[in-house]
Amino acid sequence: MQKALTGLNVLEIHSNLGAAYAAMLLAEQGADALKVEPQGGARERGTPHFHALNRSKRAAFLDIGVSAAGRATLESLLGWADVLITGHTTAQLRARALDFDSVHALNPNLVALNISPFGACGPEADFDANDDLAAARAGITGNQWARSGDPVALVFPAASYSAGVMGASAAVAALIARERIGAGQSLDVSLIAGALSLQRSGAIRHERMTTLYHGPQDPLGPIPCYRLFEASDGKYLFVACGNATFWGKFALAVERPELVSDPRFENAPWGIPAEEWQPLKDILEAIIRTRPRDEWLRILRENDVPCAPVMTRQEFIEHPQVTALAMRREIDDPMLGRTIQSGIPVGLSETPGEIVGPAPIASDVRGSTRIAAADDSGAARKFSPTSKADGKGPLDGVMVLDFASYIAGSYGPMILAQLGANVIKVESLEGDAFRHFGFGFLGWNQGKRGLALNLQSPEALDIARGLAERADIVVENLRPGRMKRFGLDYESLARRNPRLIYMSVNGFGNRGPEHNQPGFDPLLQARSGVMAAEGGHHGHPVYLTCAICDYGAAMLSAFGCILALYARERTGRGQFCETSLLQAAMAFQAGEFIFYKGRPDMENGHAEYRGRAALARAYRCADGEWLFLSAENASEWAALRRLFVSLPALSHEAAASEPNDGFLADALSTAFAAISRAEALSQLADAGVRATHVHHFKDLFDDPQIAANELMVELSHSEWGRVWQTGMLMKFSATPGRIERAAPLHGEHTDELLREYLGYDAARMADLRARGIVN
Repeated sequence: MQKALTGLNVLEIHSNLGAAYAAMLLAEQGADALKVEPQGGARERGTPHFHALNRSKRAAFLDIGVSAAGRATLESLLGWADVLITGHTTAQLRARALDFDSVHALNPNLVALNISPFGACGPEADFDANDDLAAARAGITGNQWARSGDPVALVFPAASYSAGVMGASAAVAALIARERIGAGQSLDVSLIAGALSLQRSGAIRHERMTTLYHGPQDPLGPIPCYRLFEASDGKYLFVACGNATFWGKFALAVERPELVSDPRFENAPWGIPAEEWQPLKDILEAIIRTRPRDEWLRILRENDVPCAPVMTRQEFIEHPQVTALAMRREIDDPMLGRTIQSGIPVGLSETPGEIVGPAPIASDVRGSTRIAAADDSGAARKFSPTSKADGKGPLDGVMVLDFASYIAGSYGPMILAQLGANVIKVESLEGDAFRHFGFGFLGWNQGKRGLALNLQSPEALDIARGLAERADIVVENLRPGRMKRFGLDYESLARRNPRLIYMSVNGFGNRGPEHNQPGFDPLLQARSGVMAAEGGHHGHPVYLTCAICDYGAAMLSAFGCILALYARERTGRGQFCETSLLQAAMAFQAGEFIFYKGRPDMENGHAEYRGRAALARAYRCADGEWLFLSAENASEWAALRRLFVSLPALSHEAAASEPNDGFLADALSTAFAAISRAEALSQLADAGVRATHVHHFKDLFDDPQIAANELMVELSHSEWGRVWQTGMLMKFSATPGRIERAAPLHGEHTDELLREYLGYDAARMADLRARGIVN
């Protein structure tokens, strides 16, 4: 069966994890992906991340920066490719003649994607940062909760996975735009942008903003009834009562119905006064400790209370629901032997993806007919552009009908809006349940227009169906089967619009023994092993404030929609697409979801985890500010010893193996505690040792590197006026697009949309509003 990207050629130059992941995502949707590594192979070969993120590719070892023969082969490959993927600083691209001007001269059709460390411009465009440093600088490390209030590093490269998914989406969107403008373009998706994409609701600034969370930071969860609990057998479960309905069911399930009417807790779950949080935690914790976990899971599920056990990654990948979604795959790797890995995280009914094979051994591509740009590949492709590059986004002209809510449903259509699509957010008359998050709602719904309908009314359903007939994409995130009740399921809408692309996003997928369970981000955090990994082998599990399952599912849904749009240009048909929080939980831990004999321990975090090693962790400075150090090569260690002469005289190998809480970490803590952060960062930069700020949300808006790359934007909101939030995170040179508006008010554009698309006049709209059909 044809795949979405069949016939496309992808050339990846070995660099960072984000670039590797982007190339793999494209390869497993049908592209012919070739990875170029240094002679002798990448030094990361043999590591879990290399083998998990380089499946389905071919590989070649080339001296692209040294020998004339290697350069000549590279130039042939550049002529063959439709997409070039790199992960370099601006200076590194220029030094290797991989900057856009150089590659565009060889192949004007080339889409050149760079997963840069800190962005394509600005004072630190040439800072060769890794995932740890990007997570620190973009706020992930500083905003992870700990009882101490100090930074906590994640035990997996979340920023890289996010940048990889965004980069793959940007590349396919640029290929769609290439049909319109007749040429390739350069794209930049930085690791910092990847980190910011996972924090859209927190990275917002407004004078009226307040926090929903009070008191000490709790690594077990944000509020008393949306958190981790320890049962009588010492095992943990997460209970996710995110609205008043579930809170009421929880109180009944634990046989304490009076808690609902208790005046101390009457505004539960999110509106409990700060002084009453701990009393309610104490009550609930004592109750849950009276029974073993499995008994509580049974009781809570019988009462329709969202809950999940804390599992390890290895337990989760063997779960029947994971198998039902084909997310457990056995792959024979030529270097590692038999492995178990995660599957394809996005489903397309007509052009499904496929794992082609394991991470490759090297092949000789010199003289191969498969690298010649012939007929309809690479530089030889012919286009009949319909317009010049006009600054509009790559998805200009695409109409999206967004029936989704919460984060996992809403953020995907917002990404499409940022890429130029016309997105209509359709809400009930009650509105998206996550509007109660106030400013957070702006982080998931930017750029959309708002329409409010009473879908219990036949007339409102007629409006929805009329819009769906004109739409290119429909997105929904109800539990499986719910849209069919309204006649708004894929089969019903596709009969009237066969070109329709329909994306379903839910908790556990559309099939399998638990497909109909309610899904919230922390429930999949708990199941997928990330809470257990972050907490480590000897501590309690840790709730991640960075909602990788919600944001991940949303980003994957946008990727799926873009893939289906590209496929439709060749087939003329739409299709049903799907992803889930379960698949996102695995996709955003793809390099950890690989199991084989000899796999290293990647589940060794702690509630106060500062980093992977003494030379790769956060340190507090004299002024109370934190920096993140990443001094992992021999020259950096030597420079660090010259800078701090009191450090122990260790070889680089010995220093690199020092743990994050040993004597070397103590020595470095003492050294940094004697100087301010600004002084420390200046001295480290002068010495050639990599380090950066540990930011919190408030710091992001004044960061010169973030500002130089225009990752924040000021918008005007219809109610709140000026608001600053994350802006365009994917950068396109020829089709940059623009953010048209802040998130809409409830039903803000109802009249405008009914007039524009269905031709309703003022009298008809007034009648519909008077009868409670629209708002």
